[in-house]
Amino acid sequence: MRNSLLVLLALTLIAGLAAAPAAADEIGKKADAVVQSNAASIVTLRIVLDFEVAGRSQEQRLEGRGVIVAGTGLIMAPLTAIAPNVNARGPGGRKLKIKITPADIKVVFEQDEKEHDAFVVVKDSKRGLVFLQLKDFKATDRLIQVTDFSTSVKPQIGDQVVTVLRLAKGFDYATCFAVGRVIGKVKKPRKALITDRSSVVGLPVFTMDGKLIGCHGRMKSGITEGRGNNRNAGQAVIFNAKEINGIIQQAIKKADEGEPDDDDDDDDEGEEKEEAAKKEAPKKTDG
Repeated sequence: MRNSLLVLLALTLIAGLAAAPAAADEIGKKADAVVQSNAASIVTLRIVLDFEVAGRSQEQRLEGRGVIVAGTGLIMAPLTAIAPNVNARGPGGRKLKIKITPADIKVVFEQDEKEHDAFVVVKDSKRGLVFLQLKDFKATDRLIQVTDFSTSVKPQIGDQVVTVLRLAKGFDYATCFAVGRVIGKVKKPRKALITDRSSVVGLPVFTMDGKLIGCHGRMKSGITEGRGNNRNAGQAVIFNAKEINGIIQQAIKKADEGEPDDDDDDDDEGEEKEEAAKKEAPKKTDG
């Protein structure tokens, strides 16, 4: 009897060890399929920023990632790509005001070294996003792949999700993936899914079957909570695609107006439209 139990235990252990790599391989295959289907929509941004501090100006070059969200040449990226969080201190530790202006924005598609000019259309500080428009873009000039935020699915808590990433020029702009998991959801300060893996703000998030969920973001509570989780950077979240699509549509309309004369104004047009719609909506009454 004892020998039978030992044999059964050994067979169970062997079966478990054999199943673990198979499950991992299945996840890898599905994630790689998501990469192959969506990689072309992930672009590289090369940005020159003009920093003006205490009357002195200095240029800084940054590189980031974005995603094409409309066939008109609209790109969504993290707001920090054009407005990084920097501090400067003067004599006596006095905080100095820093003016940051995007002096030049270039977009690179996949491994293509050709750079395409772009300009700022809408800045959404509430979600940490910026929308860029390819300058003088014509659909006939270049076939681009778009991540469509008009259709999406709602995952369940516990579901695994995939993010498509692109490395820098030094690594041949190679694409790769990160697999995370939805671990919860919040309703305040705005609705979002909580994820166990933060990523580049604005990059799209997919189910393991390649269906769009939304995009990565970071959200602050607005409340000082001591040494709580990510109190400075904010909580890693996923914004629903439907919410983001509303801002995309506003950005498309604004891009049609052409390049603005001054990019310094903090636009937040999507947020303003959203708040205005809420105020104009008819109030519910009893009965």
